[in-house]
Amino acid sequence: MYTFTIKDTGTDINIVVTRSLLALSGIASLLYHGHAYYYLNILASIILFIAAFFASQLLVQYKISTAWLLGVAALMVFIATLFIPFAALLILYGLLVKKIYQVPVVNVNSEGVHIIKAFGNTDHNWDEFNNIVLKDNLLTLDFTNNKLLQLTIADDSLTVDEYSFNIFCSGFIGI
Repeated sequence: MYTFTIKDTGTDINIVVTRSLLALSGIASLLYHGHAYYYLNILASIILFIAAFFASQLLVQYKISTAWLLGVAALMVFIATLFIPFAALLILYGLLVKKIYQVPVVNVNSEGVHIIKAFGNTDHNWDEFNNIVLKDNLLTLDFTNNKLLQLTIADDSLTVDEYSFNIFCSGFIGI
């Protein structure tokens, strides 16, 4: 059995939801002002809109955790609006993402290919593939329905001999 950890490309739903929550936080900071210092609301909303715009870079490139980013956003929203429920929602989402998220994994064994993702697992039998190839940390799954899936393998999980893996897979394809 071969197990590969897939490199996280950050294109999952987490970035979209985080960006949306940061933008909503910016809007909430403008609309709900809890004190006479409205410039705090404007400053908070500008910072939150900028964070929403650069959410992908903050989460993927700079590797800032979602929980930390939304925690800071919740603090800013609370200071600007004095409204606890929205700040609590941001913190709750950040904690849920941290708790629920699992790294994508591909298991290849004699029964087929099992792909484990955060939002559902898929099982594929060997008769669903034209070819499976591992080359230079890139796992290519060529399906019989003309679907092609290429997954980048995380460097720390690759202890597999490419030649042995490719021979193993070719023994099951076409059976």
